[in-house]
Amino acid sequence: MYSLASELGREDNDLLWLSIIGVSSTELYGRTSTGVSLTDHDRAAHVFAGWTGSRGSRIRQILRDEVRRLNPPELTETGREVSRGMATDAIPTYARSPTDTSIRLSPEPRFLLLRHWSLYDSMLHSPYLSAKLHIWSEPGRKRLAKLLAKMGVSLVQCKQSYTHMDMDLKKDLRQKLLTVAPMYGLEGLVPPPSTSHGGHDKEGWGFVRCWGWKACLSAADVAVIIGAVLEVGTHVAGLPHMMNGQLPTPRHSPSSSNASEAGVSTAAEDALERFYTAYDALLSPTSLTQSIPLAQSLHRAILRTGTSLLQKRQIRHLRAFRMALVKEGPDVPLFTNPGALMKLALWLGEAIKEMEKDDGKRKKRGGGATPLVLGCVDEARGVYVVVGLGGGGGASNKTDAEKQEKEKKRKDREESKAKERAAKKEARQKARAARGKDEEDADDAETENESEASSDSEASSEDEAEDDAATSRKRSFGRNRFGNAFQEVVEETSARVRLDSFEHCVVEVKKEDLSGFLESLSMKAVVG
Repeated sequence: MYSLASELGREDNDLLWLSIIGVSSTELYGRTSTGVSLTDHDRAAHVFAGWTGSRGSRIRQILRDEVRRLNPPELTETGREVSRGMATDAIPTYARSPTDTSIRLSPEPRFLLLRHWSLYDSMLHSPYLSAKLHIWSEPGRKRLAKLLAKMGVSLVQCKQSYTHMDMDLKKDLRQKLLTVAPMYGLEGLVPPPSTSHGGHDKEGWGFVRCWGWKACLSAADVAVIIGAVLEVGTHVAGLPHMMNGQLPTPRHSPSSSNASEAGVSTAAEDALERFYTAYDALLSPTSLTQSIPLAQSLHRAILRTGTSLLQKRQIRHLRAFRMALVKEGPDVPLFTNPGALMKLALWLGEAIKEMEKDDGKRKKRGGGATPLVLGCVDEARGVYVVVGLGGGGGASNKTDAEKQEKEKKRKDREESKAKERAAKKEARQKARAARGKDEEDADDAETENESEASSDSEASSEDEAEDDAATSRKRSFGRNRFGNAFQEVVEETSARVRLDSFEHCVVEVKKEDLSGFLESLSMKAVVG
């Protein structure tokens, strides 16, 4: 959409900011060209975010160039920031002036709502850090405390609001993270140092926008907040924060005999209300800041429920995927919302991937993460909300360098075969000249054709073998086929299933039909 506006000459900061939020949201919540799935951070370490491989990296570079073009810094402001030591390393937390609404580049770490939380809470609720440090366990919490200690940040400092932390600590935070991160296998935690003169490339840097003294939000912050409003809403039981200040009320009432139909109708009305609330908040700093506690409460619930599932070993490994059900706890009403359940599934998927990697199972399967099916019971309507999460990004994660290397190998093989055929032909010609036997020409020509065909066949076989090996290595990074598998199960069984979501990998299944549904689903190819 931004490209279209640019072609028409109508681009501005507001449209650019919306485009950046869209890209940031896609990166955060696993929406890739192969369906909703995990991002393979190991394969995409060179592009920091890892979203759709090299294509995502190019898109982010274009957005950074657009930010520079539409938001040129003033010399007086640049000089003032340099004198404060804030131009290169510090994360901006305030506007340059009361009228400043510009977009800036910022070396954003992979934390959650850093400007609006304490450093400790921001790190604790980061899905990336949670998975890498095993934050759901007591040793993981101790590992986080030790990481902060090695950075020279006391628990008293890191547990107070980030904006109130010591200025020197904030100024040196990025450099300290770059020093400590490799010790814990967190190379992608912060953007790498700039490689160009003057730091014009800023690969992996994030985006920040301020609205005067009203608010200063990163694009990732806005994506998290808007996601909470859009997918959870402000009137959902299970969250303590409500924008209207009233106590939450259950979304569905089971008092009526047609409670299921009433629940469906109410859910549709809630979805429409959530959409317009999120739409109005997109460019409203007041609405965004009011919804920050909502987003914080959602991610507290994700950490709490995910930790409970892992500690109680409630995740089972079936034939084609792992499976878990949310059936108890204070957050069950919250996760009857597909958006919240998908976020929990992504959090669990990252955790499982890291555990499998540590156990060595990931190597045995050839890489990737096991697909995950996560369900949550909605007692009021008598259904389970079920989401299917693919194991990882698909073929789009192949980088340009990998493609060029494969093409180079193919050309080298062709040149080698051509030289070999030419040498054989020359040897035969010399042999004929020495023997002087013209009657051998026909036989030699036939032999030459057979040799060329054999060489071509060998080259083709080598290409196919290489492609098969690559496919085998990446079989866990295929397209998310849960949507197709869900429909096939519905057609083959009598399970009562409702397919009514923007995401094809989200369904509702009657409680009594769930076991048969999962049994049939386990026989399907859920990643392909």
